[in-house]
Amino acid sequence: MLKIAVCDDGWTDIETLEKALDQFDRYPVDYDVFFSAEELLKYRKEHEENYNMYIFDIEMPGMSGLELAKEIRKEDAKALFVFLTGYTSYVMDVFEVVTFDFIKKPVTAGKLSPVLLKAASYLDLTRQEFVFSYRKNQFRIQYSDILYIEKKGRKAYIHTVSETFEANMTIEEIWKQLDVDMFSHIHVSYIVNLQHIRVVEGDEVVLGNGIRLVIARSQKQALKEKHMDFIRRGM
Repeated sequence: MLKIAVCDDGWTDIETLEKALDQFDRYPVDYDVFFSAEELLKYRKEHEENYNMYIFDIEMPGMSGLELAKEIRKEDAKALFVFLTGYTSYVMDVFEVVTFDFIKKPVTAGKLSPVLLKAASYLDLTRQEFVFSYRKNQFRIQYSDILYIEKKGRKAYIHTVSETFEANMTIEEIWKQLDVDMFSHIHVSYIVNLQHIRVVEGDEVVLGNGIRLVIARSQKQALKEKHMDFIRRGM
C-alpha cells in the first residue's frame, strides 16, 4: 500500500487532490490530510507515523512546503516528496531535499496518476506476488490477479482472473505472503481478494466475474468492516 501525507492550506486544493486520489484505482492508496506543516509534524511525532510519499504545497503560511520537507528529511532519508506549485522558480531549491516530482496546479487525476504509478514502481510496491510450488514447478502470481484462494484438505486452489492453480500449502503459509489489507478470510475454505468483490449480498460475496462465495456467519461482520475500509482507502 502507498501511504501518503497531503499538506496544503487551501480547502479547494485539498478537495481537488482528494478527488484525484480517490479516482486512482491501479494500486492501493491510503492518505491523511493536513492543513499546515506544523499539524503534520505534530501528528508524525505523536503517532510515530512514516509515510511513503508526501504531497506538499510549496507556498504555505508559516513553514513552507520546502522547509517542511527539510524537517522530514532529517528523520526519513527514503520518503518521496511531491511538490504542488503553479511556479517553476522553486525547481532548483527542492533539489536540496531530493524531491521526487512536481505537479502543477490545479491537480487533476490525469496529472496525479502517473506520479503515483511511478512512486509505486520506485518503491517496488507493484511487484507484490504470491509465490508457490507445485510438482517441482514454481509459480509467481501478482496479488491483483488473484480472485480468491480455496482450501480443500491439504490442497490450496489459487483462482485467478484467467486460470486456477493448485498447491500444497497450509493456511499459515498462505497468510505469510498475503497483504491483510487486500485479502480477507470469509470462510474456513475461502480467502477472497477485496479488490474483486462486486457486492456483499446476504450470506454471499459476489465477485466481479459473477462467482458467488459463501460467507461464514462468524466472518460476516468483520468482512463488511474490512471491505468498507478497503473502499474508503480507494484501493
